[in-house]
Amino acid sequence: MSTTANQQKPFSLRLRLVVLAVLLLTVSLGLVGYALDAAFHRSTEAGLQARMESLVYLVLAATEVGDDGSLEFDQDPGDPRLRQPGSGIYASVSGERDHWASASRLGINLPEPVQVQTGEMEFLAATEGSGAFYTFRYGVSWELPDNRLLPVTVTILVDPKELQPEIQAFRSGLWQSLGLTGLILVLAQVILLALGLRPLKRITEDISGVESGKLERLEGNYPAELEPLRHNINHLLDTEQANQGRYRNALDSLAHSLKTPLSVIRSSLPADGSPKADAMDDAVNDMQHLIATRLQRAAASARSSNAPAVDVKTQVDRLVASLKRVHSQELINIDVNIEPDLDFYGEQRDFLELTGNLLDNACKYGHGEVRLTIRALDADKPRSGIHLQVDDNGPGIAVDKREQLLQRGVRGDERVEGHGLGLAIALEIVSAYHGEIGIQESELGGTCLSVTLKTR
Repeated sequence: MSTTANQQKPFSLRLRLVVLAVLLLTVSLGLVGYALDAAFHRSTEAGLQARMESLVYLVLAATEVGDDGSLEFDQDPGDPRLRQPGSGIYASVSGERDHWASASRLGINLPEPVQVQTGEMEFLAATEGSGAFYTFRYGVSWELPDNRLLPVTVTILVDPKELQPEIQAFRSGLWQSLGLTGLILVLAQVILLALGLRPLKRITEDISGVESGKLERLEGNYPAELEPLRHNINHLLDTEQANQGRYRNALDSLAHSLKTPLSVIRSSLPADGSPKADAMDDAVNDMQHLIATRLQRAAASARSSNAPAVDVKTQVDRLVASLKRVHSQELINIDVNIEPDLDFYGEQRDFLELTGNLLDNACKYGHGEVRLTIRALDADKPRSGIHLQVDDNGPGIAVDKREQLLQRGVRGDERVEGHGLGLAIALEIVSAYHGEIGIQESELGGTCLSVTLKTR
């Protein structure tokens, strides 16, 4: 398995930004919610402390001290919850000898009263050593007729459940509001990202247009941040096109420069049919073939990396029709299997020359049955290249001859008969596209030539 196949498909930039925005919003709104909940809790406790202080004054107003220091209490302390057992609000008054507790304490196991200094107020939350209750203590002194001071402590206890409905209602409203706010912010972020990334989508589509051959350059107005990218891509495209032109012009000039001396040499040869004249004529033919081969190899190095799409089916139909006319006497049956809507992103002449030579060899040296199969190398990447396979029902190629056929640089007349020049041309084209070519035994009984051409 190749390294490319092992690579994970990268996340899109939009997805990354959306995920990051959702995470940041979740953390931020969570912290805001926690801070607001803590602030409300403190505010609720402050309000409770004020109400408990008011209850202290109500209890003090209902308390009387006798001349002997005994405590006397009004049956109505001013808050009906102090008369209701288990109401959640409990009051007590402690003196030197007497102790009074509100009727609401009946059946409830409450902490023992604690005395505090005169004039001291003490408020304890339910978790600050006061057990399971909010506690408020207030110390006062009564002056008796004999001028003695009687210390008295008023204690108010409140069950934390008294605050739960208020706190739960606030938390429910808070998290619903924050959730709705977060959803609105996420939707706004998605819209902003869609608008902000639209130029990137447009430049991606334009680059795809250049790759498919629909566009020659990146035109149009882009944001200032993308202008350097557009300029550099256009400069690269212009440089490649200029290099292509210089390569072709140089090759044309070389071909014409060599053609004239060879023509002069050929015309100067004696026409007497002597062995020497024949040897010179063969040497000139070899030189012409060598020049054509080397020029083709040089042209291969100058192929464009952004060649327009070549419709494979259209070109194959043309080739098959031509080959059937050429081999009409042999009654050749050519079975074609091409992946739908398949394009080849390379030079059209390379595809025609490669496919034509392989099919021609199969028609010549098969026994009437030829099968051509072409598919994309990677269905998810149309520009990755194509895989081409030609099968025939001929005599096949011996295993010990296959490696010889695939050796680079072997002359045509050194190859297996019938596969010399055609396979040599195929090898040059396959090499130019960094592809691979292999020979196996075909299911039809003859030879199977398998070729991959990589355009990316």
